[in-house]
Amino acid sequence: MLQVIDALSSGVNLTQAAAAAGVHRNTIANWRRNSPEFQQALADAQSDLAFMFRERAEDLAGLAFDSLREILTDPKSSPSVRLKAATFILQTALGQAPPKAGKPLIFNNLFNPPLDSNLPVPPPAPEQEAEKEPSLAQECTTANRHNDAQKQQPYRRPEPKIGRNQPCPCGSGKKYKRCCLGKPLTAAA
Repeated sequence: MLQVIDALSSGVNLTQAAAAAGVHRNTIANWRRNSPEFQQALADAQSDLAFMFRERAEDLAGLAFDSLREILTDPKSSPSVRLKAATFILQTALGQAPPKAGKPLIFNNLFNPPLDSNLPVPPPAPEQEAEKEPSLAQECTTANRHNDAQKQQPYRRPEPKIGRNQPCPCGSGKKYKRCCLGKPLTAAA
């Protein structure tokens, strides 16, 4: 099981990990679904691998920014390449600040930062409440009432449907599918 975890955490696919460990790939898939120990060990190994890649990326970050500086200052670089480099730098610079020491990083907070609980929330002004738009729930119930009042009626054909193998209504004596099937109904009748 350890060979499989090492192989999967190093980035190989399930089939290659199974071949390296000498087990069938369905066995590994079964371990991934049903074995909490295997799931935890694999998650830990993948976390360690991600941390190692992060450290390597941080080591190379200085070189990457030096290369971006060269691209931006080189007049021979194409404008699109310089624009992409500048955009990357701006996105990186304007990105979220690193978490404070001692404060755990919560994934949901990356996209929806929590409100500062120390700041008081002012009550809404009375004129703002009067101008408030209806909530989504109110809009849905209003729409449902409107839909209930106007029930959809099923579509009714003005004339009975003509079967493909019935005689054509134009009077040719042929089957409808061989005569007027693709033509407008007014021409067939």
